[in-house]
Amino acid sequence: MDRAAVTKDQAKTINKALFPQLNYLYRLRERMQKIGFPHDDKLYLMVCTAYDAVLRLHGEIHYLSCDGVGEPKKDDGIPTGKGDTNGGK
Repeated sequence: MDRAAVTKDQAKTINKALFPQLNYLYRLRERMQKIGFPHDDKLYLMVCTAYDAVLRLHGEIHYLSCDGVGEPKKDDGIPTGKGDTNGGK
C-alpha cells in the first residue's frame, strides 16, 4: 500500500484523529512562548519540530481527502458521465 491507495474516507478518518495532537502541540508551544522559554531551548525546539511535523502530515492527509489538489480525481465509484457519447444523457 502507498499514499495513492489511501481512500478519501480513510484520509478523513486519519485527519480527524491527528487534530487533537496537532491542537495540543500548538497550545503547548504557545504556552512555552508565553512563559518565556528561550527560543534555543532543546525542549522548546523539540516541541516546535513535533508541531511542524504533525502540521505537515495533517495537511498532506487533508489533501488526500480532496479532489483536484495536486492529484488526479480519485474514483469514488460514482459515475461521472464522462466518456459518454451522448453527453451523459
